[in-house]
Amino acid sequence: MKVKTLLVIVAATLLVLCAPMAFGQNLLTNGSFETGSFSGWTTGGNFEDTEVVSGAFYDYSGAQQGNFYAVLGPVGTDGTLSQTFSDQAGAQYTFSFYFASVGDDPSDFSAKWDGTTVYSATDPDTGANYTLFSFTETGTGTDSISFSFRDDPAYLALDNVSVTETTTTVPEPGSMMLMGSGALAFAGVLRRKLLRR
Repeated sequence: MKVKTLLVIVAATLLVLCAPMAFGQNLLTNGSFETGSFSGWTTGGNFEDTEVVSGAFYDYSGAQQGNFYAVLGPVGTDGTLSQTFSDQAGAQYTFSFYFASVGDDPSDFSAKWDGTTVYSATDPDTGANYTLFSFTETGTGTDSISFSFRDDPAYLALDNVSVTETTTTVPEPGSMMLMGSGALAFAGVLRRKLLRR
């Protein structure tokens, strides 16, 4: 094996091992509705005119990402979607979702973490464009998220709901310098040994 090839392999391996992990895996089941259904979700309240669709629907051109998204259109009273999940007590989590609406009157939409409202709007209007909403919450070991919604004339759209751990594992600058120095020394020793052959 050539010296340059070996050095490239060592450098690539170190980059992968030293790269910080900023976000964890989504703790929700089917958060993007990519099963084409509400599997993994608990549905409640008035759930009429609420479904998972693909492609253009009403004023929405399609999913924010992927193929499927939820359209929410109960009339008169709210419908609900919720999930309960296990997490680590005391850890910080990012609860986020993409939401689209066109200001239909009357309509409403709210999001909750463990029953506490983190977002609420009456006749919300994002111009039919998906807008990212993101909130930092603290885990208790078992937590839940939920949405309440109503749109008498038509539909609201929801996609890519996630709960991810936001605790970063970024090494301190001193640790990075030590790892970098060690990597260079290791590469130098390998290079000398390979050149002697």
